[in-house]
Amino acid sequence: MVEQAPVVAADIGGTHSRLSLIARADRTARPLTVRKYHKYRNADYPDLDAILDDFLSGMNAKEISGASIASCGYFIGDDLIAANMPWRVSLADVRKKLGLAEVCAINDFVAVAYGTQYLNPADVLVLNRRAVRPERGAVAVIGPGTGLGASVLIQGPASPAALNTEAGQASFAPETDLEIEIYKALRAKLGFVSVEHVLSGPGLLNLYQALATVSGRAAVLTTPEAISEAALGGKDKDAAETLALFCELLGSAAGNFALSYGARGGLYLAGGILPKIREFLIESRFMDRFTAKGDMRPFLEAIPVNLIEHGQLGVIGAAGWYMDSLSCSS
Repeated sequence: MVEQAPVVAADIGGTHSRLSLIARADRTARPLTVRKYHKYRNADYPDLDAILDDFLSGMNAKEISGASIASCGYFIGDDLIAANMPWRVSLADVRKKLGLAEVCAINDFVAVAYGTQYLNPADVLVLNRRAVRPERGAVAVIGPGTGLGASVLIQGPASPAALNTEAGQASFAPETDLEIEIYKALRAKLGFVSVEHVLSGPGLLNLYQALATVSGRAAVLTTPEAISEAALGGKDKDAAETLALFCELLGSAAGNFALSYGARGGLYLAGGILPKIREFLIESRFMDRFTAKGDMRPFLEAIPVNLIEHGQLGVIGAAGWYMDSLSCSS
């Protein structure tokens, strides 16, 4: 069996970019083979072109058969439109750099959703131990990072389809008296309050500052990283309260997302924040809020909920989507 020519797969986020060279034995083979992988800190490079230069160093670009670029935001023509990107991203520039006639673009969470097909049990942390096994049905992926991403994987007759969503831009729905007061404080500051305004890195800071406003105390910490570190260190009760609320709100939002798409195939948590607060999340009320949907509690209790602990899933999903798209069109 002859291995197909590899593709370059990139997962470009607001903070980091992950690049990989991925191949597979034939058009239907699983798993994919990661031949090269590197994670870059965006702030260390002036543009994507410089990252590609580093990644392609020592490689024969003529051996590359294609490329798939996963990113937040969306493309208009060749140009990426994304609020959280530190520099311009152009598919035309990538095509020129790689010497390819075509470079495909995919939403970053669509890539992660597509990549869930390649997960092994060792790649996830089980959060809902009441669910015995996934049923055939939609698979939901949601996760906070620089923003709040979400996607759904739906099984099709030939291959699955991953749907892009803007769930992070939906309205924040407070449920408790405290959350209503937080909503009021955020509305006074932001006007419209989206789910992403409380469930993301910047959202964690928004929550901390809103809690300070509601409780009449000073907001001492000034970055999401400082808040999470203080909470995990057990030295700051205000930071711990903020992170606990963050986990509860994530559970509520994840439950809403799973209900909206009937995600009996499972719900996966992704994004850059959650692996860093893994133990805190386990001990939080995330699952309580996930299932607290009145008469729909039994439905949600049956949904497998897992935290993704596979750092390369975005590039694997982007490559798999690209390769399967070629297979289905030929």
